Amino acid sequence: MNLVALDIAILLTILTGSATASQNLLADCPEQDVVSIAHRGGIVSGVPENTLAAFRESINQGIDAIEIDLRGTKDGGIVIIHDKTVNRTTNGCGRVIDQTLAELKMLDAGHGERIPTYEEVLQLVTGTGVTLLLDIKKSSKLDKSKVVRLTEQHNAVLSVIVGTRDIEDLLAFQAINPNLHTLGFIRGVDDIESFVQAGIDIIRLWPKWIYKNPDLIEKLHHLGKPVWTTAGSASRKELKKLIKLGVNGILSDQPKLLHSLLADMAKICDR
Repeated sequence: MNLVALDIAILLTILTGSATASQNLLADCPEQDVVSIAHRGGIVSGVPENTLAAFRESINQGIDAIEIDLRGTKDGGIVIIHDKTVNRTTNGCGRVIDQTLAELKMLDAGHGERIPTYEEVLQLVTGTGVTLLLDIKKSSKLDKSKVVRLTEQHNAVLSVIVGTRDIEDLLAFQAINPNLHTLGFIRGVDDIESFVQAGIDIIRLWPKWIYKNPDLIEKLHHLGKPVWTTAGSASRKELKKLIKLGVNGILSDQPKLLHSLLADMAKICDR
């Protein structure tokens, strides 16, 4: 092979390699935008979970939505805390439903933060463009009508998604205000059909269900239902894998990592 032929061969190799690389990059592009959700405001973000500080941090990072856990207090207050008890996340002890709002407000939720109320969170996110995903915890003390009333008072009906774990709660919220968006925190894949029939807007699937049966995403998309997943502290590599499998939204303990990944993918896909 003469030098000219060699140069042409090298050039073709480079161009072919570049084309292949471009194709691989484009293969990473999701078919539609993926919603970034800060799980409990960001569990490993360096600030205490489910606190106003965590929510502010997520808003500043440009996250699309914040997932918060709603529980009822002894005297009918609505507070944001994941566990049934305050033991893990505060300097107190005992069940949330056995304590008044005033008593809960005395506790330190970490770094001097207090357990926030639902109304405080609504006030914080108003005007930010951030959506709230409500994880409705089963509780005899959680007043669903009050949850909806506060949402309406803050003109947040279209920027709140109510997440329920059973059909009973779903139907109850739909009856109070049918304009609310809803998400099903289903307990198993066998619950998909009943939630879809009941009019759920979004379905949350666990990653392990998706890996076992990737066709679940296509099935739900065929039914017109977006799929969100709770990825916890998943690595960047695993987050990318879930996106390539077709999920429409990810609840992440590391919202900064997720936001960075989506921003990088967006740059590639805009080319």
